Amino acid sequence: MNAVKKDELQPVFGSLPWGVCPFSAVEKQLLNVRSANRLPDGAKSVLTVLFPYLLEEKYYTDARLSRYAVPADYHVVCGEILENICCLLSQKYPENRFVPFVDASPIPEVQAACLSGLGVKGKNGLLIHKEYGSWVFIGEIVTDLTIEYAPVAVRSCIGCLACVRACPTGALTQDGHNAQRCLSHISQKKKLSAEDELLLQEHNCLWGCDRCQTVCPMNANAKTTPVSAFRDTASALTRDTVPPRAYAWRKDAVFRNLELLENAKL
Repeated sequence: MNAVKKDELQPVFGSLPWGVCPFSAVEKQLLNVRSANRLPDGAKSVLTVLFPYLLEEKYYTDARLSRYAVPADYHVVCGEILENICCLLSQKYPENRFVPFVDASPIPEVQAACLSGLGVKGKNGLLIHKEYGSWVFIGEIVTDLTIEYAPVAVRSCIGCLACVRACPTGALTQDGHNAQRCLSHISQKKKLSAEDELLLQEHNCLWGCDRCQTVCPMNANAKTTPVSAFRDTASALTRDTVPPRAYAWRKDAVFRNLELLENAKL
């Protein structure tokens, strides 16, 4: 069949940034994850959807959390939105399949987003969108529907190295990213070394790190989120309660980190 024009799909995405690339463009780079068995047979296109999550600065005061972990859990919010979009697409194209993915996706999401014309790749490996900066979650819908595509070259950021210079642990370099030194990775580990504990205490890090993003000049004028569900901001974190946020799956680590930070003040 002839390729469907991209403009025909626009209404189902509303104000969310989105784009499309051929499945064949990422097929050889698929990630080895369990969700790969959900890919539709005869996949033709990847619809990449961005979910901006930046809130006003007042919501991050004393949060000690990466900004992605402040609003409602993106797994739930993005998952529900993608499911709704798939339902609308299925109604419009009943003979085709539309399979949504968020987070644990077999699709190399930053690569797919770049190929879809949604932004450039930063030194930290994150996608940077022209309006929402790197403060975006990425979701995909893989379909056996052939959709019109205009080739896009994958581009990198401006290369100013502000993120490299600002990385608090030296995890980010010109040559790549050392996850073992990254505060975000360390804050999620099951077991911490003595050095890990000192790093979390020194940088007052409860969960995640945004330093490479907050110093990025391409994030300077990033717009706040149009997603209303993300404005349901974090509930108070106490020793007894972890709200339904992105870090809830590792509440044991959150409580451990909280105790570390409290002890550092004694």
